[in-house]
Amino acid sequence: MKLTVRRGGGISGIVTRTELDTAALPDPVAEDLVGEVQRAGLQDLPAPHHGVRAPEGQRESPAPTAARQPDSQLYEISVEGLGAAPFSARYTDESLPEQVRHLMELIDSRPERTDSVEM
Repeated sequence: MKLTVRRGGGISGIVTRTELDTAALPDPVAEDLVGEVQRAGLQDLPAPHHGVRAPEGQRESPAPTAARQPDSQLYEISVEGLGAAPFSARYTDESLPEQVRHLMELIDSRPERTDSVEM
């Protein structure tokens, strides 16, 4: 399974990308991460939070903006290889569930992750 977390918005507007592939993790850690993705319920979200990935090279639509504050962060978590078609879930600071926040913290804590800035 490959997880991608995109963060953007805020005052600077910079978009960062964090990727983590469970193939790079020890088996027990990878299994725990799969369980955390399932507990977060990303694949069960209704629109506008849930969507399919855009074709390679195309940008996906931004996170929902209905209750968004001017300087809030936007988050998008994409999951590939969980036994179904790839999918993405989008949030703002205001709409980010605690379970998804926990999942992002787990991804960020792994030294196997890769971080980049999107231009």
